[in-house]
Amino acid sequence: MNKTTLWTLLLVVLVAIIGGYMLFAKQAAAPTTETPVSEELPPAGVGVPSEDSVSLVSYTDSGFSPQTVTVSVGDTVRFTNTSSTGMWVGVDEHPTHTEYDGTSTKEHCVDGSAIGGTFDACRPYTSGESYEFTFTRAGTFEYHNHVGSSKTGTVIVR
Repeated sequence: MNKTTLWTLLLVVLVAIIGGYMLFAKQAAAPTTETPVSEELPPAGVGVPSEDSVSLVSYTDSGFSPQTVTVSVGDTVRFTNTSSTGMWVGVDEHPTHTEYDGTSTKEHCVDGSAIGGTFDACRPYTSGESYEFTFTRAGTFEYHNHVGSSKTGTVIVR
């Protein structure tokens, strides 16, 4: 072999080594691993209440219907506004809404949302909207529409 061919062969081998190193170093720096995604749903009673434990109350222009519902601790009541006015479900006493947990509207309503698990919608719901509350304690809880307090109802929790 002459010197020119030897140098050319050495240069090709060197380029191949450097190219291979760069290719494998780049792949090692950014490993691709797939994380399996679980598509399991939470068990009933966790997160979203099952439809079996949801009682329905409609709010019409005449008031709440039915006016009295009886549920178990852990059950949810869904109040749906089908009226032409606003519906703000709030536990008695009007206007402070203290009967369920002892806190007032000023304490438990923050930016239109109830904090601390109290029975208060904390804002008016328009026609077609629904407010849900899951009862965590037994008792008889009278409530009203805060927007029109003459419209009342009762939830009995056993």
